[in-house]
Amino acid sequence: MESKINEKLSEILTGIILSGVMIQILFFAASYFYRPFWSSRVSFSVGLWIGVAVAAALSIHMYRSIDRALEMEPDAGERYMRRVYLIRIIVIVAMAAVIWYTKIASVMAAFLGVFCIIFGGWLQPLLHKIVSRGEDC
Repeated sequence: MESKINEKLSEILTGIILSGVMIQILFFAASYFYRPFWSSRVSFSVGLWIGVAVAAALSIHMYRSIDRALEMEPDAGERYMRRVYLIRIIVIVAMAAVIWYTKIASVMAAFLGVFCIIFGGWLQPLLHKIVSRGEDC
């Protein structure tokens, strides 16, 4: 059971990185056709990859949190999951605040990178089929 869950986590992390690469390619392609994007290429790229890194960290944190909560009593597990959810929200807000305050990257691109966690979840079944080559799940 543990290895199957770790396999799913690695597939989600792969999906997060692949979706970040796809977004990066789409933005670079758009920057060649639409010149106002040209000046923000570095800012967008830095923000995107900060967001992708945060998305990967959040998915690992979510995996570990769910694993711990399942070992607890139902009420304690529910309180624990609320607390760690709040921690993840605080991490996202802190990431945006640091990027906005320091102006090191695009905040919107960082949020797009964080949304790669959703794209990674959508890509996981496809990646599982590719990796397992049609074997039973």
